[in-house]
Amino acid sequence: RILGEKLDLFVVSELTGAGLPLYTPKGTIVLKEIKKYSNELQQEIGYQEVQTPNMNRAELFKVSGHYEKYKDDMFKVTSHYAKEDFYLKPMNCPQHTQLYAARKRSYKELPIRFADFAQLYRDEKTGELSGLTRLRAFSQDDGHCFCQEEHIETEFENVLAIIKKAMQTYGMEYKIRLSLWDPKQPEKYLGQPSIWKKSQQLLKNILAKNNIEHIEAIGEAAIYGPKMDLISKDSLGREWQISTIQLDFIMPERFGLTYTDTDGKEKTPVMIHRAIVGSPERFFGILLEHYAGAFPLWLSPIQIAIIPISEKHLDYASAVAKKFQVSGFRFQVLDENESLGKKIREATAWKIPVQLIVGPKDKEAREVSVRTQSGEEKVALQDLTSYLEKL
Repeated sequence: RILGEKLDLFVVSELTGAGLPLYTPKGTIVLKEIKKYSNELQQEIGYQEVQTPNMNRAELFKVSGHYEKYKDDMFKVTSHYAKEDFYLKPMNCPQHTQLYAARKRSYKELPIRFADFAQLYRDEKTGELSGLTRLRAFSQDDGHCFCQEEHIETEFENVLAIIKKAMQTYGMEYKIRLSLWDPKQPEKYLGQPSIWKKSQQLLKNILAKNNIEHIEAIGEAAIYGPKMDLISKDSLGREWQISTIQLDFIMPERFGLTYTDTDGKEKTPVMIHRAIVGSPERFFGILLEHYAGAFPLWLSPIQIAIIPISEKHLDYASAVAKKFQVSGFRFQVLDENESLGKKIREATAWKIPVQLIVGPKDKEAREVSVRTQSGEEKVALQDLTSYLEKL
């Protein structure tokens, strides 16, 4: 919360309400970059983005089972004109079943993979809300795959691969937790014990085949199936549950989803629920502390500060800025009539990762002085874009 205010990333307003932060232009850039990267990763393994509404008829959640097991955590919406109840959606999976169910499906189409960044809402208790890590309104880099049983192993391996890639990019250590149901509390879950036994064994087999070390957690399963949860560790040594991959035999059956198999018979698909970093807003909060506000270049809201030594060098600073208007780097020219030292301190306080100092010698030589955490060096203006792309 301190970094968010100091770096002008998000605002918490009493009038807006607890757990409902407002993201500034800078904060919105970070959020968009997190989502963009998740989208690039999921496209690599065949997910296609869809868009779904923020609220639905209560009937949708009654069929899915969320109304029965999750109603107390959902926001109810009352219409002035319709007599039935609506709910703000806490997750996307029930709606994705309706995209699948919109027409007849063949085994030739499977797997079908939908991804969704729609806004979600959960009625969290006020005392449990915390910064960006526990919110009432957020999105998820959410995805659902409808497939045959023979596809399960490959689909899980593909998702595990992009999650591993994401964690390497963000520089976070992680471990896998196998989250199982609690057989002593079957009322918390949907489906029969035989289905749970089958689905849990499938996940254990995938972990064993791929030699993935993991821990087991009884009672941490989703209401419709077991899951592999990624528990990551930030630079402060704190653990967070981020990514998840869940196996679901139950929801497709509740919605009557089918596909025509090779023998011409109608069969029920398997549903895989997955997220890469979970909620981008929550992950934003985790990364903010993981990096202590000093985001890597690609994620930083302002990537480059162009700092003229004095007002006499503003024309050359503008020439440098034109290169970034074309290349797409996010920059800011510090053109205030202040001392060089003060402008450098300002850029450092904003945790801008690259500072370009331009003065009379730089203008004459058609180069800039590049300051980063690694030090300072001279770079020719014509080579500047390619130099920065390698950082």
